[in-house]
Amino acid sequence: MKNAAYRLFKKPFFGRFVRPWRWPDSVDQHHWQRLSVESQSGAIIAALLAPAHTPQAKGAVLMSHPMGVVAKGFWMKYGHAELLRQAGYHVMVFDLNGFGESTSTTMDYPLDVLAAGQALQARYPDLPVAVVGASMGAAMSVCAMAQPEHPFKAAVLEAAFPTLLHFWSRYPIPKLGIQLSKVVYPAGERSLRPTHAAENLVGSPGLLMIYGDADEFTPIKDGELLWQALRHRTQTEFWQVPGAKHTHAYAAQPKEYAEKVIGFLDRQLVVSKLAS
Repeated sequence: MKNAAYRLFKKPFFGRFVRPWRWPDSVDQHHWQRLSVESQSGAIIAALLAPAHTPQAKGAVLMSHPMGVVAKGFWMKYGHAELLRQAGYHVMVFDLNGFGESTSTTMDYPLDVLAAGQALQARYPDLPVAVVGASMGAAMSVCAMAQPEHPFKAAVLEAAFPTLLHFWSRYPIPKLGIQLSKVVYPAGERSLRPTHAAENLVGSPGLLMIYGDADEFTPIKDGELLWQALRHRTQTEFWQVPGAKHTHAYAAQPKEYAEKVIGFLDRQLVVSKLAS
């Protein structure tokens, strides 16, 4: 009954993305191992794991997707996963609950990120773990880092919104649903609010925040609001990407993206590995 109620509540937000999941074209499926992860949200999370292309891996990276039918396939379709594998990182992509091949339960998406991250750390206990997220996936990754047992030593956050209302205010029905949730279930709304998570960040994960100056959905000013909340809690870098639309910084500036992101992860995770 509870999950049925959540499915109805989620429909105005995500209903158009509930479609059978398909592998992105040109992706070699043999490189990827299928995994199932139990989340405290009650969902069974579908994940795919691929090894680094280098003999010695530097670390492992969880990739948390933006909204869309392609779900976890976003990272394979647009080349992010291959970029990281070539750079020496094991990569796990996964579907947030209700997306792709994961079952649909509550809106406790940070718990899905947490469960996937813990599963990745368990697979590679001797390697540092980072998370890379885009839009919804980035925002929920921030919220996951307010959970006491998160494994993340660093995070790359592209187009993360500061609050749900910042993203959904242009859509009347979702906006009303969020406003009602703040009255009916305020703890639930707070758990999905990145600026609130920033105040309760666990540990000191290094953060790289990425925003495109052509992003209509999460504009620079929204990114700066979240950056101000996070920079007082941990080391936080902010990169404004010329010409980048929502979640497509890599497409807009591929060379610069590769240098920034790989350089950031190398610095953060190598330091973390040495410290351990």
